[in-house]
Amino acid sequence: MRIATGLTIAVQLGVLAGTAVCQEPVATTLTCHVRGSQQWLATRPSPLDSAVVTVGEARAKICYSRPSARGRSVDSLVPPGRAWRLGANEPSTITLTNRLDIGGAVLPQGRYVILAVPGPERWMLVFHTTPDTEPAKMFRSLRSVATGTGGVERVGEPLEQFSIRVGADSAGPVLLLEWGTWRVRVPVRAAR
Repeated sequence: MRIATGLTIAVQLGVLAGTAVCQEPVATTLTCHVRGSQQWLATRPSPLDSAVVTVGEARAKICYSRPSARGRSVDSLVPPGRAWRLGANEPSTITLTNRLDIGGAVLPQGRYVILAVPGPERWMLVFHTTPDTEPAKMFRSLRSVATGTGGVERVGEPLEQFSIRVGADSAGPVLLLEWGTWRVRVPVRAAR
């Protein structure tokens, strides 16, 4: 599977707790859910995190895990041309309160699983729905609904742990996906 890259989002980072859920697009709140005790959640090697972007009246929350390189090459952990879950462990999800354009993918309100396909100049982001709420089953029942893209740039100082954070360009908010020596910029805009 190939995925398009391109997300521009203004993001605030926050810690996740709860249970992982992904459904067909429906009215939903901005919550992230991963099952487990508070002690287990606090001691995970790839901690949970989230990023929230606001575009006008619309908000989007990305829920993901933050893997670390731990001496390994990030390019070998996330090889070009192969679908990646955009984090570790459970599926990474994005929940939208309103319709948004994320890297060219126009998505209605709802919750989606995100997979990324890295490329040297652009990453493809593929947004999926699934009827399953169990993380182990989610990947088996994905239905692709939209594809977006984000441009890649190289950074000088390698980042040890995967991160999704907020940035901006002249047109608005940008979601920054960073790990190792790469940064992916994905525009987030009001959908037309």
